[in-house]
Amino acid sequence: MEHGITSWFSLWCISQLVEQRLADGVLLCHRQGQQWQPVLAAGMPLPDTPLYAAGKRQFRRLGYPLCRNLKMGSGQFLSLSAQYPEYALFLLHHRRHARLPKAAWLGFFASMFTYPDRARQAVSILPLFEYFPLPLVRATPDGVVEWTNRALQHITGESAGNMVGRSLREFTLGADWPETRRLYQRLANEPELGIAVVDKHYLHPNGHLLQAETQLALVRDIDHNPLCLMGTLASLRPRAVAPPGMSLRFIPAPEQPEGVMICDANSRLEQVSPGFEQVTGYTEGEVRGSHPSLLRSGLHSWGFYRQMNRALNEQGRWQGEVWNRRRNGQVYPERLSISSLYGPGNEVRFVAVFSEMKQPDAEEQNAPPEEKDALTGLANRTSFQQRLVRHCRLNEPFALMILDINNFRLFNNAINHRVGDRVLQEVAARLRGRLRSGDALARIGSDEFALLVPGIVHHRQARIFGRHLLRALARPLLMAEQQLYVDATLGGALWPGPNEKDAESLLQHAEQALFGAKQKHEPLALYDDELNRNQSRRIRLQHDLTDAIQQGGLRLHYQPIVDTASGRVTKLEALVRWQHAELGAISPMEFVPVAEECGMVQALGDWVLNRACADLRRLELAGHSLLMAINRSSLEFQSLGLDGNEWLSIIEHHGLSPRQIIFEITESLFMQGNEHHLERITALRKAGCHIAIDDFGTGFSALNYLRTFPIDLVKIDKSFIDHLPGNQKDGLLLEGILRIIGDLGMQVVIEGMETPAQAAYLSTRPCHFLQGYLIARPMPLRELLIFLETYAGHTVPAAD
Repeated sequence: MEHGITSWFSLWCISQLVEQRLADGVLLCHRQGQQWQPVLAAGMPLPDTPLYAAGKRQFRRLGYPLCRNLKMGSGQFLSLSAQYPEYALFLLHHRRHARLPKAAWLGFFASMFTYPDRARQAVSILPLFEYFPLPLVRATPDGVVEWTNRALQHITGESAGNMVGRSLREFTLGADWPETRRLYQRLANEPELGIAVVDKHYLHPNGHLLQAETQLALVRDIDHNPLCLMGTLASLRPRAVAPPGMSLRFIPAPEQPEGVMICDANSRLEQVSPGFEQVTGYTEGEVRGSHPSLLRSGLHSWGFYRQMNRALNEQGRWQGEVWNRRRNGQVYPERLSISSLYGPGNEVRFVAVFSEMKQPDAEEQNAPPEEKDALTGLANRTSFQQRLVRHCRLNEPFALMILDINNFRLFNNAINHRVGDRVLQEVAARLRGRLRSGDALARIGSDEFALLVPGIVHHRQARIFGRHLLRALARPLLMAEQQLYVDATLGGALWPGPNEKDAESLLQHAEQALFGAKQKHEPLALYDDELNRNQSRRIRLQHDLTDAIQQGGLRLHYQPIVDTASGRVTKLEALVRWQHAELGAISPMEFVPVAEECGMVQALGDWVLNRACADLRRLELAGHSLLMAINRSSLEFQSLGLDGNEWLSIIEHHGLSPRQIIFEITESLFMQGNEHHLERITALRKAGCHIAIDDFGTGFSALNYLRTFPIDLVKIDKSFIDHLPGNQKDGLLLEGILRIIGDLGMQVVIEGMETPAQAAYLSTRPCHFLQGYLIARPMPLRELLIFLETYAGHTVPAAD
């Protein structure tokens, strides 16, 4: 308990009782038999002798003789909790017969629950508010009672045990409940609303109808997810007739976080609040034991600080405006209030509470009116770019971040466009709820949002803030009578930076970081030297790939595919290779995305199709009757006519039948929800071409697509057999997939067979074709001709 009493939050509470004018002086006392020994004082000296406070009520008046001995006119005794009966507060006033105004108690409630770090601390020590004179209730975010204090129990006539676990709906007029539930949801989704002040009807357990004004705050956990509701009654009065509806207003959440720091008598920092860390950039571990002077900006004279110290020594408090300096070196103005707390032996502690003052700059004041995105209400791309240019001129550090919703088209294509719009609006609301004052948010593309975040200097800070943003999308969206999960990728760049010339280059680099994150399937990436080098390489590859396609710099290698029934090679897969004159071998995993990015994928695909058909014709003339499997990307499918004539004409040009060609496509093509893809696939199959799904199991792997789309072959990715025959779970999974595909009337190709043990295992499974290094690696045409002439057929080798 002693540790809790001396926590930064408890010390802040004691000082705030004086700051909020709930008392002129406060004593925290510890019971010693029939007397109370003062251990901490705010607003007054600490008495040396124990005090006697007669009475049994937990909140009662203090006798005048005791108050007079303390040089006060009146006071109240407040027991902290039945759980901690050995502690109590003495609230003392200079005036005789002073009453505690309810507005002051409500102000104290608001000061606790409008700031997230204080709210979290308050709900963690609720037993200390058991005898608080203001009625209090804690409930789950959807309104189920978890705790009440004695004041609320007295009003309702219900014990704590009878109220816990019951829904607040039981105490609400039925007609008001739907609107009340919507309010709970708004508080959860819109943190900027602050405290809701609601005037509505309540049903007393005795059946009477009451009109009450309540204040309701939503408390969030450390990850900013809804933790609980905290409510208090501001007023309560009888009501005979119940008009429909309820009135609602809000006490807005403060724009700036409020920091708290506790210093000892030597002005050394003992404790700080999370708000302190958020404003200054320092962690508690970094500043503990240091002097607050580490925050000094250098803009104030020594006389300014001497006057501050004099006021603390003579009056016990000081407040005013101060310029301080963050950990990153940025100077900022703040409102600062310092109070003195007195302990035994004239020990002094200082409680400092501060909040940043937002400074309007001339650039922003003279800025043109912001253009809004009609759907989300955010700034649009044009307005955001104008703001970005202005911030770059200021030369103050900030981060530019771009967030892209992954696979957003699925919401539009798989459900409908109205749901897609709702998703965008909800994402905008959640991101807005994660912003600090001074941050800017805009919608700059169909599914892209941009954020300008001042004060970020290091990549580590940017990553922390980026993860903070992405956590806003962790909870599912409730719409269209289902839960929708939104996944996003974030890319960012810092200003000023060695590679940043202007706002345009900064925006370009943030977009490149976003692209890099998507390529690596990572949630977050920041532009740095490595990304700069990678981007320079990509730019070069774009240029050189164009030349390679046009001037014959690419080659095709072919990997045999064996029919398990006959052991013969019956199919080939065409695989494109690029041997760069200076950079060496470039993997298709690198240059195919480059081709897609620069618009060369159609030309690349046409070159592959032409070369593969020409080589297949040569093989046919050499006496080898084979089928050729050719990979086509989803981008190539989008540009193909619905009758497939562009591809079919190339096949016929080389004197081949479409029946000799297998087009391999990936599962992602089906996820696009494009009905024209089905027409294209149907037209190709009608002409005689075969359709195969490549790398099955590495994408979305919905077996429903196998039932819906006309598929001939399913190629099982090598990851399914990498751990076979030793992994029982992989074996069961593979057998289940093989059985389902076989029942659907499709044939299976197992990719990546590399060991004799795998070959022996697969020989007993219902797979139709095998492909892998154990049979042959991909090879150029001249080596393939030799291989086909000498290949004796596939047999199952003895496994080790």
